[in-house]
Amino acid sequence: MRLAARWGVAIAVSAAGFVVSWWCGQERAGLDEGAAVGIAGAVLAVLLAVTGWWAAREPPRNGGGPGRAVRLVQKARAGRDVNMAGRDQTIIERRRDE
Repeated sequence: MRLAARWGVAIAVSAAGFVVSWWCGQERAGLDEGAAVGIAGAVLAVLLAVTGWWAAREPPRNGGGPGRAVRLVQKARAGRDVNMAGRDQTIIERRRDE
């Protein structure tokens, strides 16, 4: 699925969950409108968090399943006295007079 379609699904599912929970709270449970909207807002927040996480995920680029790891390799050039942070960082101590 493309990114825009995934976000469209996420928003539609969240909105539908809001409407259904509002209707259930007001009509089925007999709550007043303020309480029903408050509960529906909490349901909306949870649904939007979960579906937003799903929509923002990137598809795997290597076409492999979940068992295949993707390795990211970055190459960088740094000048003198520049620190670069990374997972596999090697620290070389230099004297200032070099």
